[in-house]
Amino acid sequence: MTILYITPKAWKQIETAVRKDPSVETGGVMMGYPLGENQWVVTYASEPGPKAIQLPYSVNFDDTHLQKLVNKLRKTRKWQYLGDWHSHTIKRLSPSKGDKRTIWEKATQSMYTSPSPLMLIVGLGKQNQIQARGFILGNSLRQVGKIELFDRQAHRPPGETSR
Repeated sequence: MTILYITPKAWKQIETAVRKDPSVETGGVMMGYPLGENQWVVTYASEPGPKAIQLPYSVNFDDTHLQKLVNKLRKTRKWQYLGDWHSHTIKRLSPSKGDKRTIWEKATQSMYTSPSPLMLIVGLGKQNQIQARGFILGNSLRQVGKIELFDRQAHRPPGETSR
């Protein structure tokens, strides 16, 4: 089963961005590291960038800004690009045709270099809480089995010992 862990800090970054203006879509890149063959940890979730275009039913990222951010975080934090996250302003958290096209395009772009990119779609639920669905691209786009908050004590990065 594919599991996507999200650190509390990354989850707060996503929640803050979505709540800033829930009437338009937002999103950004997800950075982190693999925990195992089918497990990833999202440690950082960006906003779409200063020149992004945010509309009620779409968001166009500031790719130049995000590319620089990805390169910086790769060097300074040793994190990998895991994929993108974005919000929907409607209750349906399924990938649109545009979402599917974008993830296929990013899988082939050398600046992102992720053979199996992840896509996280988030939105506000009926009780105004953040909900999420994850997808991973392999031979096809399939739903992530589980999304949960990351517990650093239970899941230490490779090579890290307890203190």
